[in-house]
Amino acid sequence: MRVTPPDLELWLTSYVRAQAAADGHNVTVSNKEPANLSAPLTRPLIVIRDDSGSRLSHVTFDRSIGASVLAGSKQNDKPANDLARWLAGVLFDLDLPLVEGCPIAAVDPSGCNGPYAVADELDVARRYMTAGYTVVGSW
Repeated sequence: MRVTPPDLELWLTSYVRAQAAADGHNVTVSNKEPANLSAPLTRPLIVIRDDSGSRLSHVTFDRSIGASVLAGSKQNDKPANDLARWLAGVLFDLDLPLVEGCPIAAVDPSGCNGPYAVADELDVARRYMTAGYTVVGSW
């Protein structure tokens, strides 16, 4: 039986977009930064990428994701800090596997790091975090 890893980027970007809307955050959520990104941003940006990982069993895979939050400016970093802490709460939630349709079987707390301040060429505050998951493939 052939097992395909889940499209974790697609699922997480959709999930974070829905959670942001439900919590009143007017943000853009994507798996890529726009090619024409410029400051000031019209609204905060969350970028989620799947950094992959190893296969754990016939049906499970170790996955690490990276997430960036861009908001505010270098001198006004509170919007980025607040949004990054909110995002960490969403991505690090140990109950995430209980969400209907979620491909995540377990959250690995040792893989949940950040958010960290990261320098950016633009006049924007950038925060970065990682999250570790065990995910289930499909067949």
